[in-house]
Amino acid sequence: MQLTLIRHIKTFAPEGLCYGQTDIGLPPGYGKVHAGIAEKLKDSKFDVIFSSPLQRCKLLAEAISKNRQPIVCDDRLKELNFGEWEMKMWSDIESSAEAKLFFEDYINVAPPGGESFQEMIHRIKTFNQELRKNYTGKRVLIVSHGGPIRVFVGLNKNIEIQDIFDIRVDYGQLIKLMQRTGE
Repeated sequence: MQLTLIRHIKTFAPEGLCYGQTDIGLPPGYGKVHAGIAEKLKDSKFDVIFSSPLQRCKLLAEAISKNRQPIVCDDRLKELNFGEWEMKMWSDIESSAEAKLFFEDYINVAPPGGESFQEMIHRIKTFNQELRKNYTGKRVLIVSHGGPIRVFVGLNKNIEIQDIFDIRVDYGQLIKLMQRTGE
């Protein structure tokens, strides 16, 4: 299976805002940026396009698809759920006792009302297993967020869980992976 991953473009959020699963808007002119990414993929054919349902991903998936094929939105492709921290500035979060626990063990500790990195890895693993089972020999495009894309790359390259966040994934970046299927 040929897997192409694309991270959404930079959002309208101010620098330092925690917005994991919040459906935050895109800046003015985002259509031109989306069109540029779509242009890079104009010669690529995909058998299926999956997207996080959040508008910062779905709008990019629609620009790439140009209504030629349906987009399958899946909640498992959303960014990490930061719970009560969503839409707060990191500078206001980082001094709390909960933040101290989270930053000491973000792999296993969830923000209040949110999910741990381990929980996000689990949902991406189950999605990835379904891809491997159902899309043998297919070309798959996924438009998602930095966290889930890091997990896809980490799973594909057998990167240790504690090293996954060291993987750099820029806004609008395309990553192509070949995956063995049927496992």
